[in-house]
Amino acid sequence: MRKVLEYTHATYHYNSREERENHVATMEADGWECSGQIKETVSLHSGEYVYCGKFVKYVSL
Repeated sequence: MRKVLEYTHATYHYNSREERENHVATMEADGWECSGQIKETVSLHSGEYVYCGKFVKYVSL
């Protein structure tokens, strides 16, 4: 058996879109891929949402 690929997921919540955009740039510069999702619903009943960043980083072995 041989492991050929490993990946890590990371999700962040932000206080503003500007904070999100700055962090996305930093993460992508470090080799992470962003899913492109900008907002995430916290509660379906209230319609409350937060700015989010969902990232994945692949490591070839």
